[in-house]
Amino acid sequence: MADNAEAAVLCRTDGRVRVITLNRPKVRNAMNSELRRLFHQAVDDAVADPEIGAIVLTGSGPAFSSGQDLKEAGSGTPPEDLWGRYLQAIDHDRIYEQMSRLPKPVIAAVNGFAVGGGCALAVSCDVVIAADTARFGYPETNHGIAPVTVAVGLSRLVGRLQALDLLLSGRFIDAAEAHAMGMVTRIVPADDLMKEAIGYAQALAEKSPTAIRLTKRVFRAVQELDYDHAFEYARDISLMTREAMSRP
Repeated sequence: MADNAEAAVLCRTDGRVRVITLNRPKVRNAMNSELRRLFHQAVDDAVADPEIGAIVLTGSGPAFSSGQDLKEAGSGTPPEDLWGRYLQAIDHDRIYEQMSRLPKPVIAAVNGFAVGGGCALAVSCDVVIAADTARFGYPETNHGIAPVTVAVGLSRLVGRLQALDLLLSGRFIDAAEAHAMGMVTRIVPADDLMKEAIGYAQALAEKSPTAIRLTKRVFRAVQELDYDHAFEYARDISLMTREAMSRP
């Protein structure tokens, strides 16, 4: 993927880690159609590259991402037919649901504000490492918007009361409270954020790609099952994997 300093998404490679940076700092990395297009291209390139074992996602400037670009959303002309609007909605929301389905681990390095859709993108990653200055929030109701799609990921991370508190109030929380809720894996000093995130990603990149891919896939599947069926599913996958590994 060709890169330049003005692109809405920047990419660089550090060892076996691909660092993807949302790069619209003047609008706090708000996600417009161009950023989403370049983001998906960057992710696809990282997944297709056999030399890349993990991905780090971060933002440039003072924010991770302020979510959807409301200015673009308000100025565009939606498709006239229902099917066209449905496809448009799928394209907008794919940026959130894609992370857990990727075969490679994704680490969010949250450098600043993660707001609305930007918060949803961060917590959809496999690991969230936050700067001690990071802040998280879902302020959609403050703007007369129902935070329905972003609620899906949050509702699977935190308890019902905590999720509804954030979604209904639109309040912001700091990294410490987000960590206590289960939205953040680790908090580090802001100056150490990228070093810590890339170091973590490098360690994952050295592990078996098959083991990483299978772990992500099984983890996602068992979340949707009751305990007994989840255990049976995991046991069957484990047995089949061990059987395959034992064959010459």
